[in-house]
Amino acid sequence: MRKKIIAAAAAALSMAFCLPGHAATLELLNVDPPGVGFNDPTPATPVGGNAGTTVGAQRLIAYRKALELWGRTLKSSVNIVVQGSFAGLTCDATGGVLAQAGTTYIFSDFPGAPLAGHWYHSALADALSGTDLVVAEGGPSGDPDIVANFNGNVGKPDCIAGPGWYYGLDNNAPVGQTDFLDTFMHEVSHGLGFSNFANEASGALISGLPDVYMANTFDLFYGQPWNTTVFGPQTSLFLRLSAVNNGNVVWTGPQVTANSVKILGPYQGVRLTGNLNQELVIGSASFGAAATADNFGGPIVVALDDAVNGLSTTDGCGPLTNAAEVAGKIAFMDRGSCGFAVKAKNAQLAGAKGVIIGNNQAGGAIGLGGSDPTVTVPTISVSQADGTAIKAASPGVSVEFFTDPSRRAGTNQGLVRLYAPTTVALGSSISHFDTVALPNLLMEPFINADLRSARNLDLTPALMQDIGWTLETLKIGACDTAVPNALTNGDLLHVKVENCKVGARNHGQFVSCINQVTNPLVAAGLMTGSQKGAISSCAGRSK
Repeated sequence: MRKKIIAAAAAALSMAFCLPGHAATLELLNVDPPGVGFNDPTPATPVGGNAGTTVGAQRLIAYRKALELWGRTLKSSVNIVVQGSFAGLTCDATGGVLAQAGTTYIFSDFPGAPLAGHWYHSALADALSGTDLVVAEGGPSGDPDIVANFNGNVGKPDCIAGPGWYYGLDNNAPVGQTDFLDTFMHEVSHGLGFSNFANEASGALISGLPDVYMANTFDLFYGQPWNTTVFGPQTSLFLRLSAVNNGNVVWTGPQVTANSVKILGPYQGVRLTGNLNQELVIGSASFGAAATADNFGGPIVVALDDAVNGLSTTDGCGPLTNAAEVAGKIAFMDRGSCGFAVKAKNAQLAGAKGVIIGNNQAGGAIGLGGSDPTVTVPTISVSQADGTAIKAASPGVSVEFFTDPSRRAGTNQGLVRLYAPTTVALGSSISHFDTVALPNLLMEPFINADLRSARNLDLTPALMQDIGWTLETLKIGACDTAVPNALTNGDLLHVKVENCKVGARNHGQFVSCINQVTNPLVAAGLMTGSQKGAISSCAGRSK
């Protein structure tokens, strides 16, 4: 069964980037009109390995690089068509949409489908079946599998004002610029399969079917995968509740679980001590300093006010009446009656070194929105249950950040967490890794400055394997090493080999460089001795 879920525009230009063997070949379908987007003739200075001399040329080169990177990572005998444009997207001077992408078609129960009754993204379904399923089912040849739109207005005064996109190929964007390569690698991942087709707000499924991404999505609290049938007609209710079950929605695919120990750092958490001894699931604030082990910790004091500016004496909506007790400590306040930034500012004026805001509604910790540039105090949120416990046990409760080397950051019960904020963010909820992962991952809902997608895709290839993709292997000339290009720590092996080619003055130096690259990988357990031998053999036979 096939469904088209995103309308594709007519093609203006098609560019194919072919790779040896059965590496995935990704084609760009440029639908920008003359003089716009990929065709923008505005002069540009070459930057970061991108030799383009116009804005349009730099965009095309960066796009080509991203398609090549994905083509060398995944295996498919069917071309993957990616429709691209730089149309304007929603934005204003302070923020907005950088890009959006997704699959155009979804398929279920096709020849070669591993799971019956589950949707698959078009590119993945083609790869698994070995057939262009759009054409096989009577659709037009060359119709895109993925649509990826980028905001061509980024950097203008009325659209995320600042220096705009960075088109270098080295992941070395100056402060304030947005790395296009990282952004595109992220967006194409969604189109290749890093997303589900459930509506997290309504719990609705397309034609009532789950998808292969949902088959790997699990709620630890309810003890059920997202493709469950045990709830029957109430499945949509389960999905709605699970979608906002912050900290408890995880990925169960074996490749991500296995590779996470080689990629994620030690677990960093927050816990209560003193009269209470428990870990906390917390939400962060959009204002003030980020809470860290260096600036957040110590005794908790329930902040009090006179309720004139709110509905209770613990909502922190007015000047604190116990400022002397709060000074130098962590102020606890209840949600409600006024904005979160107002509460934090009142605590800051009373001398608090940090703020905890307890939810006043059933549910978990929430993200704390709001803005006040004068608020500098770090602020976090906790669930209603945790807030009630803190108040009941105070005074005599403290809070602290801690590090546990036996666990990995961004995991729960050894499984990597998915992004499940307590307010649904359509297009972001569940279809990303959680923001608590350290180091930052390519497929978190925000593009972070420390990503390095030109040479490392962290856990993304592992997730692609979990949903059915086969990893492409390293080729040196015509010789196939049979070693996956994406190592278990996310490093792209072919990038290391290409660096050796560039730096070697002769064949002997190239072979020597290959050994220098592979020896540490064997020592680190990222490849076996036999895999190293296969690479060395191919390098020795290369010209």
